[in-house]
Amino acid sequence: MKLSSGHTSTRYESKQHGSAEFPYAVYRSLIPDIMHSYPLHWHNEMEITYILNGSCIISVNGTPIRALTGDIILILPNQLHSIDRDGNCRAEYYTFVFDLYLLGQDSPSDACFRKYLKPYLDGGAVLPLRLFSKHTDYASIRQSLEELLKLEKPECQAAPMQGRELLIKAWLFHIFGLLEPYRNDTDSDAALCQIAQIQKMKALLHFISVNYMNPLTLQEAASFCGYSASYFMKFFKSFTSLTFVEYLNHYRLEKASELLRATDLTVLVVSENVGFENHSYFIRIFKRQYGITPRKYRLLHRESAVLSDTGSI
Repeated sequence: MKLSSGHTSTRYESKQHGSAEFPYAVYRSLIPDIMHSYPLHWHNEMEITYILNGSCIISVNGTPIRALTGDIILILPNQLHSIDRDGNCRAEYYTFVFDLYLLGQDSPSDACFRKYLKPYLDGGAVLPLRLFSKHTDYASIRQSLEELLKLEKPECQAAPMQGRELLIKAWLFHIFGLLEPYRNDTDSDAALCQIAQIQKMKALLHFISVNYMNPLTLQEAASFCGYSASYFMKFFKSFTSLTFVEYLNHYRLEKASELLRATDLTVLVVSENVGFENHSYFIRIFKRQYGITPRKYRLLHRESAVLSDTGSI
């Protein structure tokens, strides 16, 4: 079967965060209670993740970080990142996602934006991936995030408080002011090489996303990148911490879980539709990843949806 190279990146996250008029949103997540993991992806927005409790593994541009209670993870626009479980540990965290253009515009009249924020969009500046208590300004940055969380309380959402958007922007500006001493410019050859590698990985992720339902071998993926099989294995694992087969199976299982929740297709048809040729193997690795069989997974999520609709949870 002929493989498709595709045209756009489905691992590029196009979800609207907040609104077009005010592109800012805060999300609360629980691993594994709400989701097992969040696969490798990227988006145009800045992302700040604040670990409320527990621990998880966050990978950014191929660098894995063990994020612990209280840690602040800084993910710049267009950086490849993922979130996974830290062994059997649970994690609760808040993610602040916002477009940097919320804080200014790329014009000669906005010198502040061009000097301090635009370099993050262009890839000309980086920040440390993880801030914790040893950093001088950690306490102030954490307090700023706490103030932003106060603005997400139900009473602020139900009856929008006067000037809420101004306060959000003020706290975000305050955070960037505190982060400025940690900023580093990236104009070295090594940085340019990494950018090229990241672009190659983004193209590969899309290649997988449009071909996962077909037989797809490591050699075909390596050829797509123009790499030998041995170099490709190292390249792929450096970004995902997984082998190619592990990642492909994980991706297929993610698609299978979506079909189980949203359709009435039989488990056999679901397994075939996401690229598994061996039905027994599909059942086995699905149970390994989600802790239950596909059939029980479907029933559990159908029951949860009914309870949610009736207001029981």
